[in-house]
Amino acid sequence: MEPYYSEAGISIYHGDCRDVIPSLSRCQVKLVLTDPPFSERTHAGARTNRLNERSRPFIGFASMTEGEIAEVFSLCATNLQGWLISFVDWRHMSYLETCPPIGLRFVRFGIWDKPNGTPQISGDRPAMGWEAIAILHTENGRMRWNGGGRRAVWSCYREHRAVHRTQKPLSLVKQLAAMFSKPGDLILDPFMGSGTSLRAAKEVGCHAIGIEISERNCEIAANRLRQGVLF
Repeated sequence: MEPYYSEAGISIYHGDCRDVIPSLSRCQVKLVLTDPPFSERTHAGARTNRLNERSRPFIGFASMTEGEIAEVFSLCATNLQGWLISFVDWRHMSYLETCPPIGLRFVRFGIWDKPNGTPQISGDRPAMGWEAIAILHTENGRMRWNGGGRRAVWSCYREHRAVHRTQKPLSLVKQLAAMFSKPGDLILDPFMGSGTSLRAAKEVGCHAIGIEISERNCEIAANRLRQGVLF
């Protein structure tokens, strides 16, 4: 399968990751770093506090069930040697812990703390202000990371100049890439979005493969990599 974009150890594939991942069987992936769609309930409940956007759907792409996500993670595990780190809907976390994807073991529940998270628009309850991070590792092999004994809590401001609705901050994704890989490793993102994980991989000296079902997002990610845009 030919990549949509490829330059200096970074490649983008346009398509459904469930179709693309089997074609990457010769690649020795050291880290899967990704952000799959959340549950239907979370997508439906997502809101913005911008007056001119409150009547519009905040998330326009399809949701995924915990079973569908586990299926993709199992595919990733077939050529993974190391960690799988994923932002996930908190509703999906317990499923991943009790029913780990084939070839993976659940290690830890991490948290992204958002100091500038969206306030509770209704004002009748506390806002959430965080996202879950699933930390898994391949069943075989010793676990190693570069974070020492630090907590699995990362505090980072949300991205203000986002080009994707659920875009994660580059500084946060860079931290995760640096902690769970080493320079020269290959990082895979089966839900690439606008390419933040690829940009982060490039910044920490890793190779990367991104897979994205939206051609528009593939082009956005390719432009970010071409132009060296630091967001």
